[in-house]
Parts: sequence; structure tokens; C-alpha cells
Amino acid sequence: MLAGDWELWIRVARHNPDFAFVRRASVGYRIHGNQVSQDFYRSERPLWEHLHILELNLADPQVKPRLQAAAERVWALVEGRMSRFSAEVLDKYREDIDRVRGQLFGYAAAADTDQCLFSIILTTYNRPAMLVDALRSVAAQTLRDFEVILVNDHGEPVEALLKEFDFPLTYLYQGRNQGLSAARNAGLALARGRYVCYLDDDDFYAPQHLETLAGAFENAGDAVVYTGVEYVAERVEDGVRVELSRQTPFEHERYDRERLFIHNYIPVNTWAHPRALLQGVGQFDTGLTAFEDWDLLLRLAARYPLVHVPEVTAEVRTREGGSDGDDHMLSRERERFASLYQEMYRRHSDLGSERVRKGRAVQLRSLGVVAKGDPTPVRTWLSARKLTAPQQRLANDYVTAHRDDSARLTVILLDLAGDAALRQRSLDSLVVQVDAGNVVMQVMSVDTAPADSAVAWTQCSEQDWPAQLNAQLAQLDCDWVMLLQAGDELIASGLQMLSLELLANPDCRAIFADALFRQDGSDYGAALRPDFNLDYLLSFPRGLSANWLFRREALLSLGGFAEDAHEIIELDAILRLINQQGGIGLGHVPEPLVLSDAPVLSDSAAERTAVLRHVQARGYEHAQVQAVRPGQYRVDYGHVEQPLVSVVVIVQDQMAAAQRCVMSLLEHTSYPHYEILLIDNASEQAATLEWLQSIEAMASERLKVLRTPERLTYSDLCNQAALNTLGEYLLLLRAEVAVLDAGWLDALMNHALRPEVGAVGPRLVDSDGKITHAGLILGLRGPASSPFVGEAADAPGYMQRLQVDHNPSALGDACLLVRKSVFVELGGLDAGALDGQAAVIDFCLRLADGGHLLVWTPSATLLHACEPGGMTVEVEDTLYQRWLPRLARDAAYNANFSLVRKGGFQLTDPQISWRPLDIWRPQPVVLAHPADVFGCGHYRVIQPFNALSEAGLVDGALSQGLMHAVDLERYSPDVVILQRQIGDERLEAMRRMKAFSSAFKVYELDDYLPNLPMKSAHRSKMPKDIVRSLKRGLSLVDRFVVSTEPLAEALNGYHPDIRVVHNRLDPRWWGQLPASARGQSRKPRVGWAGGSSHTGDLELILDVVKELAAEVEWVFFGMCPDSLRPYVHEFHPGVAINLYPRKLAELNLDLALAPVEENLFNECKSNLRLLEYGACGYPVICSDVRCYTGDLPVTRVKNRYRDWVDAIRMHLSDADASAAQGKALQQAVRDHWMLDEQGLVAWQQGWLP
Repeated sequence: MLAGDWELWIRVARHNPDFAFVRRASVGYRIHGNQVSQDFYRSERPLWEHLHILELNLADPQVKPRLQAAAERVWALVEGRMSRFSAEVLDKYREDIDRVRGQLFGYAAAADTDQCLFSIILTTYNRPAMLVDALRSVAAQTLRDFEVILVNDHGEPVEALLKEFDFPLTYLYQGRNQGLSAARNAGLALARGRYVCYLDDDDFYAPQHLETLAGAFENAGDAVVYTGVEYVAERVEDGVRVELSRQTPFEHERYDRERLFIHNYIPVNTWAHPRALLQGVGQFDTGLTAFEDWDLLLRLAARYPLVHVPEVTAEVRTREGGSDGDDHMLSRERERFASLYQEMYRRHSDLGSERVRKGRAVQLRSLGVVAKGDPTPVRTWLSARKLTAPQQRLANDYVTAHRDDSARLTVILLDLAGDAALRQRSLDSLVVQVDAGNVVMQVMSVDTAPADSAVAWTQCSEQDWPAQLNAQLAQLDCDWVMLLQAGDELIASGLQMLSLELLANPDCRAIFADALFRQDGSDYGAALRPDFNLDYLLSFPRGLSANWLFRREALLSLGGFAEDAHEIIELDAILRLINQQGGIGLGHVPEPLVLSDAPVLSDSAAERTAVLRHVQARGYEHAQVQAVRPGQYRVDYGHVEQPLVSVVVIVQDQMAAAQRCVMSLLEHTSYPHYEILLIDNASEQAATLEWLQSIEAMASERLKVLRTPERLTYSDLCNQAALNTLGEYLLLLRAEVAVLDAGWLDALMNHALRPEVGAVGPRLVDSDGKITHAGLILGLRGPASSPFVGEAADAPGYMQRLQVDHNPSALGDACLLVRKSVFVELGGLDAGALDGQAAVIDFCLRLADGGHLLVWTPSATLLHACEPGGMTVEVEDTLYQRWLPRLARDAAYNANFSLVRKGGFQLTDPQISWRPLDIWRPQPVVLAHPADVFGCGHYRVIQPFNALSEAGLVDGALSQGLMHAVDLERYSPDVVILQRQIGDERLEAMRRMKAFSSAFKVYELDDYLPNLPMKSAHRSKMPKDIVRSLKRGLSLVDRFVVSTEPLAEALNGYHPDIRVVHNRLDPRWWGQLPASARGQSRKPRVGWAGGSSHTGDLELILDVVKELAAEVEWVFFGMCPDSLRPYVHEFHPGVAINLYPRKLAELNLDLALAPVEENLFNECKSNLRLLEYGACGYPVICSDVRCYTGDLPVTRVKNRYRDWVDAIRMHLSDADASAAQGKALQQAVRDHWMLDEQGLVAWQQGWLP
């Protein structure tokens, strides 16, 4: 056992348990590449040995109780170890993990301690009133052989509430709030039942729940038994639970194991299991902040059968966000669902099932994660990249206007194998939605042209085809030339974008695009490239040198293609173009253009020769090119000079780190000419001062100390260092960095000595060999951050980016090598508004503006485990103010990658990245942010936007979340629509929007938020300072659009430009409804439809409903208060909004009611309810309140009992007249209140500047 030192100390501790810990560092632990432990920690053995050592100690009777007393902390350490291994490795050791966990938590054999049939673990936290309801549901159980273990997770005391219950109950109050898992585990420790079941304090058991479970267990044995469940939506008002709707979303007949391993459809209060099963699988995982019940259930499901009883015996109660008693866990953790799902999938096997793998991928994609197991993420992404019908119309107009000025491209199809099938595949791919007529294909093949070929054809030989290609090049009548291998296919979206780009006749010498590769399986691999990147091209030619478009004149100026280049004919031409004018005029279209087989990487002598020839032509006559991996090369520029490098290390009392840094530098640096300057930033600790004094006393030429009388910023210190060093080069090194390999500085200087290079940075790893820095991606999760953090040091990264030299747009501040003369010329780091990493980002961008390249190289690897510090809002704002356009469009990244997903290099939403009209932008680009995806979000934003877009009046996208500053700049909308954006986080995003975006900003509001009705379900969701929040938001926009004139009047003074755009019905939803039938029941059908916010409105007609219960069939849709239920004939729960119009029409009402309370809020509302009823042809009685005034043919009544009753009876007394009124209302809605051409004009005028 390699971990024998650990095991030895454990044996020592058994006999001598008291250890003394001395905090002062007395031993240096050096990390280097030849350590035996490096291979050990890359293997599975640390996991196995950790489990084995723990199990050995659990076998010791004296040690076991001590370990079990600290079980949670001990297991947390094991989980930390487990987190470093893949799901496949964890599956391999699953039995060992479960066995050791069971021993650690000390699950007793249930047969020896059963004192009752069921133990109910009931957990509570600050919901005493709901707890009473839950306990009453337990008290009503028909089976009485149970106990309750009630665990209060350090919430409000509830002891006084327990007096009314006479069943066996053990009450446990937690000393501190530890979360749901710890509370349940505490209950399990006290459980004495044969079976265990669980109940949350806001949920219910039906009376037969335990009896149903017990009956199933008679035949189930060691299994998990679960029943059916009903989800009840409710609202809590003044302590009263108001039921809104009931649903059975997970109704099913039989257990589906694969489905459970995709998502949890079995709520915890429906299932029970023998207590003894926990011996093998463990308890609830306290390390999970959510999904802890699913995690335990999956562990049980991996070893035991699940048995389903479809009978509904439990209720899960859910409440709207912001309601009293809202589920505190779910609302807090919903933001982390993506990472939580990924963690669950990592922990638990996919069962070897394709269905599970695909289902998990779909689930993750719905959460914004492109999963490794996603069956077709790239295909899905690609399928969205098509011109819509309006875009096609606009593109046709553009083509017509510019066709005569367009540049022309000839694609030369190279068929050197004479394969007719592959050749035809390529020819068939020349397809675009809008044909500009500026792209043609010609064939160069070893075969003769078929007799019926309509394609221009040149026959060639396998050996001399480059010469024949040059001859053809000289005769072509086109502006651009591209080579395509037979079998490769042009991608329609990329070809469309390229064709439109050529209409503008781009001023470039050569252009390259992105690519896709065929892979095993059904999906594609994506090669989404950076803009021209010299060092990336030289280090990994295969990644950047295929399928370029060459301007024909530029090729001819080179003398054509090199006739001896053959398989590297494009690479050779690219390198010769670079030798002519550098990277000037080398363009990039960030869109996949070619689909081909995945390249097989190999060491190519031809590639090495081409790269070497290019480097030598640039003046590096002693250069060498080495193959480090298949297809990857390292260029040694062969510099003869070795100038002095001044290594600057800032010390500020972190003596241990500084000592390690200095010692590792001195021991592991083979580069001969360097000095180390320790800058003491006013250290105060005696040990640090003593150490620095001892260095000064050495009077070393290599190691010096510079002191500052007062604490200075990092930028100030670096700038002062530049003035006090002797070296030609300045290396800024954080004290937390340690050197691992001797050649690190040689590798950095290999690039730093190139005159075109301004700064160089290394790869940084932590003590586990995980990446902590790999260059910076501008705009990634803020101003900039490093990709690949947490990846293994030997991981290739996206398109080999972790293994090859390349040119990032910014480097990190932990280790930065720069020519001192350049540093001084640029004024050093900004010591005013910026500091640390922000100052280095600013410096790197200034370097690039001066024409200097930045280089990141994995040939230098240093140890640096510190987490990068976050930037303040003020610092971020300063960077945005100076560099936002650059931060949003990193030339070393790709516009098709997300800027918000951790690690980078993940596909972004094609709705955001597919921008075919941006080449000429014929219509304003609108970015619309609905406040929700139901109700007013649809009526006020989603439907108008979609209608305008389909009419070709606007381009753009819908987005619920507000974009970060860099994403907004990247999208660059002309107009931003902001619906009901309140709250500090949203206001802060709007502040930045105003500060950094030139878009025209429109605030959209449909309700009078400053004074919601007392009984509104939404009242509790509003900020207490709603007026301040609203005014603050409105101060950040250019226009304020509301739905009614009364709302504009009520908010007069909130904004100088208030416009009214009335609600209208989308004809796609409301124009083709099924005809509603009349007289379908014995009694007239009278109804109401609406959402949960109308409690006060319905109370107006409570007595009316009671009075007419014998005369009509009351029909309620969407919500029905409990007080009305006894009198209601039909209740229809709410449906998805896209189903709402048809469902409303299918109610077949004879009369529809629209009561509203008389208050300012309702006076400001729109007449939308009347429009919806009218579209269905229903006659309507409504409250005579200002929102319903106007010329619509409805019956308006005062909110008095007698007026409502009389009006209803009047309609019922003359059914024909009532129906006629409904028809008249329907016609009025269709004529004047639809989202038709007239309606779109109103929205255009409201939204556009």
C-alpha cells in the first residue's frame, strides 16, 4: 500500500491518540514531475485505499465509535476524494462505497430493533401552521402501527402544537440549522420501525397511505414501495391555505427504472422502504443542497426493486414564489439545477442504456448545458441555423440590389481517387436558401467527365494535379478560389453566410470559416475556430489550415500554389501569404462551411517542413520544429541571445508562499541570466521581516529586496519594479506560484525574444495537476476569465488548445513575462482605476493595440493553486468603459461559443449566434425580455415580437434573462424591451445597459404595481419599495410603454415619454377557434376564467353564485376559491397558455362573467378578459369599472349583489338576444382588437425610436 505513511500514523494514533500540531512551517514539501505520487494520484488507487483504510479502522471496536460520532465530517472527506473520479470509476467501486458508508453511519439491523411497523420521519422548519396540517393527516391514518420522529431543523418552537396528538411521537430539536438531509438523518438515527417513510411539514398523507404501503410490502420483500401522488397548487393568505388547482403530472401504472435515472418522478412522501436497506446504501447525503431524496432513491434503486401502487395516497403542496410558506429550498436552489443534475448524473450510472443517455442529454440541454452524452447537440444547433421566411424575403431584396457588384467564388472539387459517389455527395451540397449566383463549383478529377455532366470539368493526374490546378487558376474568371476534397460537403448555413458576405466584396487576401466533422454515431464534431491566430496555426496546422478561400489575385502574386506541396497545399499558401504581409487581410467567417470526415492526426514531415520554412523566412535561421504529439508541433526559434530577466515577486507577509516561490525558482531554473527582486509591500509580521533581512544580508547579485514605506497597489509595485530592475525583460510573478520544471523560463523566453511578441504566459496547475490558468477569454463570465479551469493538465482542451502554443487576447497576472522597454513605453500597469488582474487585462489589450502578439504556451508549467480574486463592480465598469467592444468579440474565441457558461467553449443559443442579416441589418434588431412566459409576458412582449418578426418588420430574439454587458454588446441590438424589470439584480443589469449600450431602451408595464389589491396573489412578490424600484428602472430607459390610458395617467411623472399600446389578440391563437356551442346542458352554463390573482374579484360574486346555484351550471376555469366549490358544477384547472384559447372556447358557456373590484389597480387594467370572451363568441356581463368602459357590446353592472343577479337573469330570460350580443362582441374583437397589420403598426410606433 503506497499510502503506508497514512496507515502507519493511524496505527500510532490508536495507541497514542493525542497529537500536537505546530503551526510554524518547518519542512519544505517540493512538487516535481518525477514524484512517484504523481502516477499514484492519477490512478484509481487513492479511492480504493481511502475506503480500505477507513474500513480497517471501522473494524476496530475502539476506533469505530469515534469515527461514527464524526460520521458526517468523515464521509465529507471521502466524498471529496470521490469527486475527483468519473462515474465509471465510482460504479466500479459502488459496492465498496455503499458498504463502508453503511458501516460508518452504523445502521443497525432492523429485525433486532423493530418496535412498530412504520417510522414516519417528519421534518419541519418555520412552518408551524402547515406542520399541524401534516400531523393531522398522520393522525387520520387507518393503520395505527406507526411512530413519528419529528425533527425541527432549528426553526420556530412547535412543542405547544403537539399536545393534540396522541400517537407515538419523538420530538428532536436540532441545535443548529443543518438542512433537510441532516434533519432526516437525525430522525433515522431514532427510528425503530420495520419500514421508514418520509413526510415534509407542508405535505399530506391520505388516510389510507400507510395501510396501502403495508399491503404492498406483504409481497414486496426487500423493496421500495411507492404510491400515486397529487400535486396541489395553493396560496397562503393571512395564514389560510387557499387551494388553486390539483394535478397528477407523474401519473403512471408501472415503475420505469430508466425514467428514474433521468429525472425524479417519485416524490419522497410517496415511498417507503425497509429500514434495514440503509445498511447497504447509506443515508441522505448532507453534501447535496437539493435532490437529496432522489440521490438516496437512486442508491436504493441500484440494488433493490421498486414496486408501484398507482392509488393516490399523498399530496405534494406547492406555492407560488413569494407566497407565505414558499418552498425555501426550491426557490434558492433552482439556479443551481444545471450543476445539480450534472452531479447526479456523475454519481449514478446510466445503466448502459441509450435511452437514459439521451434523456439525460435532453434534460441538461433544457437547463442550458450541452452534455457530453447528448446524442446530437451539434446537429440540433445546426438545424436552427436557417433563414426564416421573413429573412429569406429580406435576403432576396439584398441579393437583387447587390448582385452586379458581388465577388464571385469558384469551388474546385478535387477528386484524386476517382470516386463518383463521393464526388456527387460534394456536388449535391451546393445548396442555399437564397441563391446570389456568386458561388459555382468546378471539378478537377482523375476521371473523365461524364457525358451528361453540366459542371465545368478538368481531368488531372494524381502526380501533377498542383501544376494543372495552377493552370486552371490562371484561366478562371472569378475573384475567389476554394479547394474542396471529394466527399466533403458544403454546409447550407455557412455557404449562405459566405454568399451574402461576398456580395459586399470583402477586402481580404484570404478567408477561412469553421468546420464540422463526421464522427462515430449520429452527431457531428464542431471545429469552431478563432480568428487568424499565428502561433495556433504553427503549432496545430490541421486545426486552422483547411478549406480557405483565397483571393485569386493574391494567389497569383505568390506564383500560384506550390506544385510540390500536395497534401499541405493550402497550409503552404497560407504561410507564404503571411510572409508577404503578416496577418493583414486574413479574414474569418465564424460559421461552419464544410462537413468532412474527422482528420486523423499524425506527425507530418511535410507540415513540419512547411512551418520550418516559414519560420526561417522570418529570420530565425537556427529554428527547429519538433513534433510533440500527433499533428502538434513546437517551434524552437533558436535564439542565441540570453538577456537578463528580472523576476519580480511581491511579498506581503505571506512568508511561507514567498519562500517556496524563491526556493523553487533557484532550484528549478535552468535559464542562466535572471535576477529575483523581492518587493516588500510594508510587511508587518516579524518572521517575514526577519527572512527578508537575512536575504539582504546575503548581498546576492541574484536575489535582492526592495522595500516600500507604505502599502501600495499591485500595479504601483510592478511599475516601481520596472524602474529598479536591471533586466531587459520583466517577469511579474505572484508569490503563490512555484516552479516545477527547469526549462520553464527558457520556454517563455523562446517566445518573448520574438520582436512581434509583447508578453508571454505559462500554463498554471494546482497540486492535483488541474488547470488553474490557460490564458484568458475576454468577456467570459465578466470582463475575462480562464477557460478549462479544473481540467487535467494532460487534457487536450477544445481543438487541442491546452496542448499547443496560441495567441490569446489576454494573460493572467500570476506569471507575466514582458519586454521591459515595451512595458515602460506603454506606461506600465494602470495604477489608478485598475489593479491586479484587471490592470493586466488592460495592459494586454494596450499591447495588442500596439501591434504586439501575446503568447500562451503549455511548454512552461508552474504551480499556482490560488483562486483568482473577483473584481469589484467599479473595476469591471472601468474595463467595460474602455474595452467593451473588444471584450465582447475576443478574436481568440468564437462568436458561436457562450460567454456565460463556465469553462468556455460551449455552444451558445443559436437564437443569439445565428445572425444572417447582420451583414447589412435591413431591419432594427430587437432584444425583448418578457417578465414571464405566461399571461402578460405573452400578450405584451412575446406575441407582439413574434408577429413583428414574422412580418419582417424587426429582427432579433426573445430572452427571459437580462444579458450581461459583454453579451449585450456582442448581440448589439438596436432596441431592448424590458418588461416589468424590478429588484436590485435586474436594476443593476439595467444600469449597465444604460451605461454601456447605445440601444434604444423601452420599459413595458401592464399593471399599476404601486398599489396591488390587498388580496392579490402577486402582492407579496412585490418589493416593499416598489415605487423607488419602478422609478429607478424607468430612469434607465428611453421610453415607457403601458397598456391603457388610465395606467399612463396614474404613472404620469414617472417618465417623460409614456406611450399607450393596447392589448390585442394574436390571430394565430384566437383567430381559428372551434365554434362554442350554446344550450349544451339542462341549465344555462355560466362561467368565469382567470388566474390565481383574482380572489378579491371573485368574492364580489360569492353570494351571486350561491343564489343562482339551482338555476345555472357554474363553470370555473383556472381558479376556484374553496368557498365557491360547493356551488360549482365544473372546475377546470389551468392549462398552458398556448392551450388556453381553445380550452376557453371548449367550455361552451352560455354566459361569461368578468367581475373586478373597483380600485385604482383595476381601473388601470386592460379589457383583455372581454377580448378573450369575445373571441369565443360568449356574451359577457362585467363590472362597470373604468377598465371595461368603451364601445364593446357587453352588459356592464355596478358591483352590487342585486345588479349582478338581475343582469344574469335578464340574459337567461332571452337566450337569443344574449347569443346575439356574444356574436356582436366577437365581430367587434375580430374587426378592431386583433394583432393584425393595424395592430403591428401600433407596436412598431411604441417600441421603435
